[in-house]
Amino acid sequence: MMQDISLLQQIVRLGVAFLNNLAFLPFVLGIGIVLGIAIALIRFHRIPVASQLLAIVVEIIRGSPFLIIVYAIYFALPYVGIELGAFQTGIVVLSVTATAYLSEVFRSGLMSLDKGQFEAAEALGMNYFQKLMHVVLPQIIKSTMPSIVGQIVMTIKDTSIVSLVGMVEIVRTSRQIMQLTLSPFTAFSIVSAFFILVCYPLIVVSKKLEGGSNK
Repeated sequence: MMQDISLLQQIVRLGVAFLNNLAFLPFVLGIGIVLGIAIALIRFHRIPVASQLLAIVVEIIRGSPFLIIVYAIYFALPYVGIELGAFQTGIVVLSVTATAYLSEVFRSGLMSLDKGQFEAAEALGMNYFQKLMHVVLPQIIKSTMPSIVGQIVMTIKDTSIVSLVGMVEIVRTSRQIMQLTLSPFTAFSIVSAFFILVCYPLIVVSKKLEGGSNK
């Protein structure tokens, strides 16, 4: 049944839904960065068994369509006794994919470091943790920042796919408004505008950072 909803009301409802999208983004990125660095270090140091297993898992995740991962976690896990709600599924799926991609980003950053810096740090008497905190991490975070920003953009866009399992966010809200107003063009135009307003500045920042790192 068609209802009269003003353009302002549509923008407000979709804006609130979009902010709900971004609310859990820090958790997802925090998990992705921490686990990504841990996986990168394990693979960089070639720790037996763990390194090979993590390499396989990372490549499977990176090589699988995002939608398949969403359905696998949401529908397959209950068969092994693990049931997650829509919100939890969204966080887990986005965190898993972010971790896989960021681990490769950080591993590339580690491999690009000059080995002489490790030797200099050892000569100064630094232990492994000190080398990691004062020498390794500051440099790889700086050198990989364009890729990290790019992953943030990908994560924001992937939230629209997570809505397929019922997670309340902007795309689902736009469908509800579309059903009420029978005007899909307006609703999805507003959705597109929100994504562009957030993602485009991040893309510009990423390109500037990439240009600065190449100087």
